[in-house]
Formats: sequence, structure tokens, C-alpha cells
Amino acid sequence: MKLQTTIITILTTLLLALFISGCSKEAYPIIKDKQVNAISGERVDLVASHADVYSWSQVSGVKVILINANTATLSFIVPDVNETESLVFEVEALMPSIFEDANIRKERATVTVHPLNVLKDDNATNNSNQLKSIALTISNTSLNIDTNTSLNAIATYKDNTTKDITDEVEWINTDSSATQIDSHNLKAKKETNIILQAKLNTITSNAVALEIYQNINGHRLPPEPNKILNDATLLGIDSNNNGVRDDVERWIFEEYKEPIVQAVAMQNARAFGIILVDPSRARETVKFMQNQVDCELYYEYYDSEQFAPKDNELYEESRPLILNTRERSRAYYEYNQALSGGVYLARDSDTYKDSCDFNETKVNRGEW
Repeated sequence: MKLQTTIITILTTLLLALFISGCSKEAYPIIKDKQVNAISGERVDLVASHADVYSWSQVSGVKVILINANTATLSFIVPDVNETESLVFEVEALMPSIFEDANIRKERATVTVHPLNVLKDDNATNNSNQLKSIALTISNTSLNIDTNTSLNAIATYKDNTTKDITDEVEWINTDSSATQIDSHNLKAKKETNIILQAKLNTITSNAVALEIYQNINGHRLPPEPNKILNDATLLGIDSNNNGVRDDVERWIFEEYKEPIVQAVAMQNARAFGIILVDPSRARETVKFMQNQVDCELYYEYYDSEQFAPKDNELYEESRPLILNTRERSRAYYEYNQALSGGVYLARDSDTYKDSCDFNETKVNRGEW
């Protein structure tokens, strides 16, 4: 009985070894199609499988914009070429441990790109009405959320005649939730960047990049920063160079609705940025903190109709966000330590408004 159990155990181990061997990289290629033919202007999808994590990159050929490069399916628009060219792409995949010991693998796919007139539909009629190309134009490629722009898809046929086919095409959109298209009208719905194309039958138009941003009270918000990169340095990311960290700026305009409150909060954030740069200069830079406090006091007590934030405490409300890393908190602590022992006189309330670093009239007109 003991011998029989031993034999069964050995056989089970051998079968498991054969199963795992059968799951080797030779039996399970990552990329579905490693050799692909495509025509200029087409969309190509390269599909991978069997892995947990994917990262695509382009190795050679005419550079293209990679869409969804960190997913199993890489998409891109085939560039215009005058002669046949090859594009090479590589996927780096993290494989489940059952497949092999070295669980990070790489595979490549080659996309052979042909000029538009090389590969043809065998069933297409070779007459003067055959579609040759589609030209897509968008009147404004930079849109605020909930605003509109016009678009046109113009077909050119082999006899060089043209036709507006905007109502006939299929729309290829890298993020379909970002826009709403109704005939010639496109409405921006989500803050992002997309690539848009029009397609009819086998013909795809040129690709158009569309930027969708958010504008609040006449102020265009910077894009949401990458948190890891934003928190890696003392001052973080300030893409529009206005002295306020992008994540703090976005929070201010989403948290507060009144233009004057937003302006006071921006001054507060700028003051923090100045004092954190070099805490040892606290006795020189403290004036910026005093200015923002006095400006806030003016609107709290002398123009309260324009100023009604929660608890009237912008300084306290924004501080946890501004000082959200150990390095920033330490710099603020050092700033306060450097102020120790100093004497700082209160200012005359008649000068409070002069402490504001913005023009109230312009702010209320949305002229940031």
C-alpha cells in the first residue's frame, strides 16, 4: 500500500511537471499576431495575452502615438508612407509564476505598413466613384469642458470629386466618454487628451489630437499632476508657473466657488511656496504670509458679501494639502523656528486691502 502511494505521488509530480512545461513560452506566445499588414491611416490593434502586466514600446520605424501602452491591447494609427515600411513593437510582460522561472518576458511584433494605394479590397469596384481618402478637420482642437466645436469629414474620390460625409462616418476615439458627437457638432465632456478619426468602409482619415481642459471663473486649471512625481520634490509640479502647485490650484478652484475667495486662496498658496523654498530666510519672507493674512482679513470683515468660505479659515483649510509630505512639513517647521524670538507688528486695518496681490476688478471679470 505504501509503495502504491509512492508511485501515485511520483506520477502526479511528473504530470504536473509536464503541465508546467506545456505552459512554457514556446507553447504560449504572448503576442497573438507577430506579423501584421496595414495601410496608411488605418488603426492597428496588437493583442497580447497570458500575462498579468503589460508594457508596450516602439522599437523602430516611423514614430506613432501609442494608445493604451500599459494594457494587453496596444493601439495606434498607421502613419502615411510613400513606400512600404516596417514598424517594430515590443511588449514586456510579467508572467504568472506557474509559466516559468524567469517571469518577465519580451516579445516583438512587426507591422508592415503599405502606402494607401498598394493594398486594395478585392471586392471593390475599380471605378471613378471609389473612395480614395478622408480629410478630417476640427475648427478648435483645444476645448473647455461642456463647450462645442464643429468638425467635418470630407471624402475625396478617385475622379478627384469631393463630398461631405460627416454624417456617414464611424468615429474612432481613444476615449469615447470624452466627447459627444452629433452630426457636425462635437461637445467636450471630460478633461483629457484624445485622438479622433473618421472611418468609412476601409478608409480612415487623418488623426486629430484634441485637448480638453477645465476653466472655472475664467481660470484655466492645470492638468492633474502625477502624485508620485508631484510629491517627490519640495515645491512639486507647477506646470503653468504661477507659483502654486498644480494639485493645490485644482483643489482651490474646485473647493471654493466665489472668484474673490479663489484669489485669496491662491495668494495664500503662493505665500506658502515662497516661505518653503528657504526657511532660513523666514524673517525676510514672513511679509508674504502677513500679506495673505491681511488680505483675507479685509474680505472677511470689510467685504464679507464676496467672501464666505467655510469657517473663514483659508489658511487652516489649505495647510494639510500644502504640507502633505514630510519634506514640506519639515520646511514649514524650520520656517517657524527661524521666526522664534522675533517681534512682528500688526498692521493698520486701513492697509489690509493693499496687501492683496491681485486686482479685484479683474478677478471678478474672470481676467486672471
